[in-house]
Amino acid sequence: MKQFTIKREPFARGFLRCESDNVSKKCAAGMIQAAREMELKLDSKLGLCYAKLDLGAYYDHDGLHIWKGHFDKLSAEYPEEREELQYLKDGFAFWTDRQKDWEKTPEQIANRKEGYMWAGGVGGHANPDHADICCFGTDALREKIEKYRAENPGKDDFYDACSMSMDALDIFGERYREKALEMLESETDPEIAERLRKIADTFDHAPKAPCRDFAEAVIVFTLVFDFDGQDSPGHFDQFMYEFWQVTPADLRLRYLDSIWEYFHNVRAWNLTICGSDENWNDLTNDLSYAILDVAKRKKYHTPNLTVRLHRNSPKKLIHAVYESLATGCGLPGIYNDEAVIPALVDRLGIPPQDAHMYVLNGCNQIDIQGKSHMGLEDGQFAVAKAIEFTIHNGRSNRTGAELGLKTGDPSAFDSYEEFYGAFIKQVDYIIDMITDMSNRAQRVHGKVFPAPLRSVLIDGCLERGLEYKDGGPIYGNGQILVQAFAETVDSLVAVRRFVYEEKRFTMAELADALEKNFEGYDELYHMLKKNDQRFGNDIPEVDAVAGELMDHINRRLLTVPTYRGGHFSGGCSPFVDAPTCGAALGALPSGLKKEETTIADSIGATPGCDVNGPTALLNSCLAFDHTLPGSGFILNLKFDKALFNTPAGESNFYALLGSYFERGGQMITVTAVSPEELLEAQTDPDNHRDLIVRVGGYSDLFVNLGKELQDNVIARTVYGV
Repeated sequence: MKQFTIKREPFARGFLRCESDNVSKKCAAGMIQAAREMELKLDSKLGLCYAKLDLGAYYDHDGLHIWKGHFDKLSAEYPEEREELQYLKDGFAFWTDRQKDWEKTPEQIANRKEGYMWAGGVGGHANPDHADICCFGTDALREKIEKYRAENPGKDDFYDACSMSMDALDIFGERYREKALEMLESETDPEIAERLRKIADTFDHAPKAPCRDFAEAVIVFTLVFDFDGQDSPGHFDQFMYEFWQVTPADLRLRYLDSIWEYFHNVRAWNLTICGSDENWNDLTNDLSYAILDVAKRKKYHTPNLTVRLHRNSPKKLIHAVYESLATGCGLPGIYNDEAVIPALVDRLGIPPQDAHMYVLNGCNQIDIQGKSHMGLEDGQFAVAKAIEFTIHNGRSNRTGAELGLKTGDPSAFDSYEEFYGAFIKQVDYIIDMITDMSNRAQRVHGKVFPAPLRSVLIDGCLERGLEYKDGGPIYGNGQILVQAFAETVDSLVAVRRFVYEEKRFTMAELADALEKNFEGYDELYHMLKKNDQRFGNDIPEVDAVAGELMDHINRRLLTVPTYRGGHFSGGCSPFVDAPTCGAALGALPSGLKKEETTIADSIGATPGCDVNGPTALLNSCLAFDHTLPGSGFILNLKFDKALFNTPAGESNFYALLGSYFERGGQMITVTAVSPEELLEAQTDPDNHRDLIVRVGGYSDLFVNLGKELQDNVIARTVYGV
């Protein structure tokens, strides 16, 4: 066994010194070494302790990570340690080989390179039961590990790694107790001393034993959440409520503020509150309201707060949601249990008692708290590319590459129905390609990216003796996200109207105009650009096209099994990728020119093309069956802040929200902002650094966005409510 003299990179040393060949066990050995030696990060002002492995080689929920440049940098800074640092770097050469891209087909590689789609490139988000450590303690979880070890012989390496991850947490607890006591000896500030004393008292028994109050639970939850890689907190007002109830008001509010600051500082993903149980009883509690209050007071754009509403949600809750949105923070996103639960129960076969435990993670993807790995970034595609492939017989109009199916010369199509049939073949080809890519990636992630800590904190893994990414969780569905949908609908409607119904130009003329990016076709371009049949304006003939297409995509995805043991489903959660997808498209019959990047960043209209008001937009979006997509189905709305913040604005918002949800809409997000302020912020960012907008499923500071994404937000129709 290699003996090291250096003290840097404890994870790498622990990993390489582990004599087992099992990567999960080697990762756990690295976690223990890091827990023993890495520099502790105790925030005395917040009263919290952190454990994220920020090293050249480290582990988190995505698996094992190696930054070779980091080892090179250390070697240059510390030449006397170069030999051992090089040994560490070389020791992970095998892992670099294992991480190489999964075997993709030439067609998949070419389409990925085109930029309009991707699949399987990330490990995805999840919502483990981090609070299990708070509620039960590591000793109880070790008993659970040993119980299922006995039931699954031959899997000792897996169970050893899980148990070792508990050991790492205990080591952190012991070290933080000692550090807090040491800092207490010289601390003169009584408030900081109180927080240090609370840390020491907490780790006197935790994480081995359960926490006793909300402050202790926050301290332990933060440690575990940080160690796991700072993903999505999950249904916070539910799993923390028993601790909240037994804690004095001033103490629990102080620690709620602390963990909110932490979530904001690390840009934690999605925190969910409220909702219903399997009998449609409301789950809102006083912690739910306290969370909405802290979001309203602090006006941060993170964490990405989500509230779940349903038939029995109290009016008080809806008012509290409005008050938070009225600050302009963009939080919370609002989800409708009445649409999500049927999607999970009827489409994915998840029992009601678990479906009602759904939470959001990442931007706005749907997960089951502590029971699933549902993909959550398995892939996405700009469906408008299928328009290109249809009009150009399988060829990209942006690059000229042969990427799609050969569905025939569209000039020979006698009807719109024939054109649409060829288009659907292109859509299905893309769906089949992207789901196959995703499954290839899932297989690689399952075999070479272990996650022993998550395997303890997600039901099914210990019971089955299987890793979190390798079929362990109870639910293993997948989610593929759709982009450029409105542009696709507008293109289909334009082809139907101008080529087949009104015969204003031929398909050959349209194809040539698109190939030339409308150069020399000014009249045709203006005809397309001024087309008043646009999605988002409550036009039945247009919305029928949209509904048929979206439902087809979602139904098709539901037929495809995942490697993880479930089925794919659809959604729309573009994050910051709308401009990127727009740039990957050629000229379209919607009037979009090549290199233009302003496309829809939700299920709504192309920015600026919904001209008949918010009710019309909502009516158009209800053309879709919202119980088909099993992932977030985002609709971004922008309201004039001055009008939104009036009694009439509040009343009208309630009416819009209530009508949309009663008729089956899945979710809404709100940006309340002054249109003039957006323009000013783009030219004078220094004076508008606190301006928050909603983007593709999450909130962000406007000045942090690239210009193309800023232009997208500015171009969205602003409603007066």
